[in-house]
Amino acid sequence: MTKQTINRGSAANDGTGDNLRAGAAKVNENFNELYNVLGDGTTLLSGNYITDASTSVLTNKSINGSNNTLTNIPSSALGSLPNTKLDNSTITVSGDTGSHAVDLGDTLTVEGGTGIATTVTADKVSIAIDGVVLTETSTDTLTNKTISGSTNTLTSIGNSSLTNNTVSYGGISLALGGVDATPAFDLADATNYPTSSLSGTITNAQLAGSIANDKLTNNKITIVDTVSDTQDINLGTNLAIVGGTGITTAATANQIQINLGGIPNSALDNSSVTIGSTAVNLGTTLSSTANLNLTGTSSLSGTGTIDLTGAGSKARFDFAGYGTLPTASTYVGMYAYDSTGNRPYYSSGAGWVRILDENSSVSVHTDVNISGIADNYILKWSSSQGRFNVAAESGGSVAINDLTDVTVSSPQKGHTLVYTGSGWEMGQTPVSQFVVTANGSSAYRFDGAGFPAGTSGDNPDLHIKKGQTYYFRNTSGGHPFEIRSSAGGSAYNTGVTDNNASGSSGVVIFHVPMDAPATLYYQCSSHAAMLGTINIT
Repeated sequence: MTKQTINRGSAANDGTGDNLRAGAAKVNENFNELYNVLGDGTTLLSGNYITDASTSVLTNKSINGSNNTLTNIPSSALGSLPNTKLDNSTITVSGDTGSHAVDLGDTLTVEGGTGIATTVTADKVSIAIDGVVLTETSTDTLTNKTISGSTNTLTSIGNSSLTNNTVSYGGISLALGGVDATPAFDLADATNYPTSSLSGTITNAQLAGSIANDKLTNNKITIVDTVSDTQDINLGTNLAIVGGTGITTAATANQIQINLGGIPNSALDNSSVTIGSTAVNLGTTLSSTANLNLTGTSSLSGTGTIDLTGAGSKARFDFAGYGTLPTASTYVGMYAYDSTGNRPYYSSGAGWVRILDENSSVSVHTDVNISGIADNYILKWSSSQGRFNVAAESGGSVAINDLTDVTVSSPQKGHTLVYTGSGWEMGQTPVSQFVVTANGSSAYRFDGAGFPAGTSGDNPDLHIKKGQTYYFRNTSGGHPFEIRSSAGGSAYNTGVTDNNASGSSGVVIFHVPMDAPATLYYQCSSHAAMLGTINIT
């Protein structure tokens, strides 16, 4: 409790201070709090008192650890505590095998085994291996060791580490790992070496005397003519190649040359070719043919002309894209079709000119600019630009009252046109419009007439002025909008047209009279919670 202070007033006996009863009550409350804190509420405790901020030495006190917390106790403040006073008085050390509990106060020795040394420095125990133990990265020399080849793999053993590091064959010494693709073996003692195992080339110098034909596996050649007659020519005999009619032969060095002279057509099985349906004898010239059909990938080139007069004649000039068209200057007057863009062209010599068809837009013409075109726009020629540009259609002078949906009577400055739903009428007062929407069945929301873009909050206050006209366009659907004299009260119809309008096109028109009250209300006649205030100034 905050200390209670007796109000003595501004001056003696001015009647502004506490009365005796109120002062006595404050005194009693202050003493009650002291007796509760320093005693049992009735009697003060004897002896010295300790506060949160006091610095005192406790003696002969028992502190319950279950409901008190001792913190920041320095080790100098603690005496000797026997292990029996601790919940946990040992630590357990476990090894690969077995474990042992070490009492607090005892000494734990970390002892190394074979090849392992331990060192204690300050609070750190270092365990290291000595030079006797081998590691994966150490460099050591093994002596008197037996390495089993069945359980170990020896790699990269240098030849110099082997007692025998070469092999010798037929007088050739070859180091282990070496390669000699063509060794010069001495086969003097190979009395039974099979000749089938010999390879390579035997030079004339290695051969002595003559080898008889019967010592060769193949000692002749066989000649076969066109009627399958054969003739064997033994090695060492002459083979004569003799020419026939129109054919001569000549032997030069290691070559036989066969020359063809003039062979008459009569000596040939086929002495003509047929192109289209026209047979052409060899040696003659074909100037024209009939029924020629080019199929597959074919081409015609040259400086001549193609004259196709048949009723079914056709020629295609398809190209896959405008960029694949041939050089225009080379094909003046040529027709070509872009099969990718579906556009026809002809060559003017200077370039390829697009040919317009019935589906082409007027914008394709280079002298037509339709940028910004809209409904009812026309094309208007600009001689300075040399092109047609889009422009709004401009007719003759027409009075606004000549329009069938406009009603104007004696218009004056400041009058406006207001759409009534079926036509335009002249208004004499400023007109503002609210677009009314709904948030479920709990609230109306508004756009326009002072509200920023987007909808307003739920059921906002409206502020309107006397002498002005307001359109409430109710687009909420199913929520009739009614102007009322009071919340939940009767309709206010003075200056109001179509009060309680609903539906997607319902419009409540309010011509605010000069004697209108300062406050009216809008409310849905079907949902009472859709209610707001209309402030009129």
